[in-house]
Amino acid sequence: MTDRVPELDHAARPTLALVYHPASFSVFQLMEAASGVCSVAWVVDDTVDDSAAAARVLGRFGTVIDVSGMDSAQAATAVSLVAPNGIISFKDKRLRFTSELAAHLGLPFHSPKVARRLTDKFAQRLALRDGGVAVPGFQTVPREQDPVAWEGFVEQAGFPAVLKPRLDNEASRDTVRVASLEELRAQTARTNGTELVLEEYLGDRSGGVRGCFADYVSVESVVSDGQISHIAVTGRFPPAEPFRESGFFIEAELTESDRRAALETATAALRAIGIETGCCHTEIKFTPQGARVIEVNGRIGGGVPEMLSDITGLQLLRDAMRVALGEEIHYGQPVRPERVGFLFYVHAPRWMRQVSAVEGLEQLCEDPRVTEGILNRGPGQPVDWREGNHGHVFSLRGTVADHDELELIDERVHSEVRISGE
Repeated sequence: MTDRVPELDHAARPTLALVYHPASFSVFQLMEAASGVCSVAWVVDDTVDDSAAAARVLGRFGTVIDVSGMDSAQAATAVSLVAPNGIISFKDKRLRFTSELAAHLGLPFHSPKVARRLTDKFAQRLALRDGGVAVPGFQTVPREQDPVAWEGFVEQAGFPAVLKPRLDNEASRDTVRVASLEELRAQTARTNGTELVLEEYLGDRSGGVRGCFADYVSVESVVSDGQISHIAVTGRFPPAEPFRESGFFIEAELTESDRRAALETATAALRAIGIETGCCHTEIKFTPQGARVIEVNGRIGGGVPEMLSDITGLQLLRDAMRVALGEEIHYGQPVRPERVGFLFYVHAPRWMRQVSAVEGLEQLCEDPRVTEGILNRGPGQPVDWREGNHGHVFSLRGTVADHDELELIDERVHSEVRISGE
């Protein structure tokens, strides 16, 4: 499937500086991926992500470099003491900092300019549009204290639209649909000065997918030394209100023309942003006007490594580390697996603020097609739709023979598991 190099001798393993965030992949997943490939130096910043507790665990698996309170130049000096051969991060909100470290250390990673485009929704859409890629209409939302800017903004605003934070936003956190200027002003007033972007709402096309699947996908890619390789096209289930991801599956159920359009659109998007190295996750919507880019993420998509491992044996986290260390890894064609891997994120209703009970999950996990079920929010724990995907109540992972069988699993998930609360 890929051009791989032999396993490295233990004594010759390079060092990978990993800018850690506790809400990315688990320590155990990362150490399994690094096994036989590299030693890991964990770069942590307790002022950013409350990683003090995690740092105590990380110390069992490699050197911990605490850069709390340091600017990127000071942090680079601290990291340089372990003489890293590569650098990586798997969290959106750490990409810009990691890019600055990489620039100071002379290591391959997203450049600071590219990292900005990957974490600033307005800058990203400008780059895509300037690169000739079809994107939704977009504009920044002015502050209430600027009536002149608001007047010009109102003249251009169209509804319905999607309102989302501009910087470092992920997992659909605080993303809402607004149907009028009045709704927009009300939502803006609740954000406490957060910079916002208003985007054109992309409507659904008629036909194209079965009812339980959504009409958008993501393309999973690896860029090695400027060469783009697409690994897979991931299908989606319809989001929970307002825009919370409810699940994924590999491979997406698409016509050949839609599959080709998704891959071509992803290639154009990565080139427009200027990606030269690393893993990317590009979300694409099929609209009546054709494929449109929703967003490009400069890291591995959540759940993707697990699904790929389940159905192909491909170890994406390991390959991401190898690319970060300077190895050239290129794929041929995207995977066409014999089975379908799935991952559900099941959410509480938008109105719910606390979970009282989750019934039926244990029985569902007894299905031999289910690999793993994880309760994320149990009885007595709070839930808030504003958390986006991270606030799901439970997840369910597994494999099925085909998309027909996946539809049956989807029916079971939503009919047999009951979430109650207040």
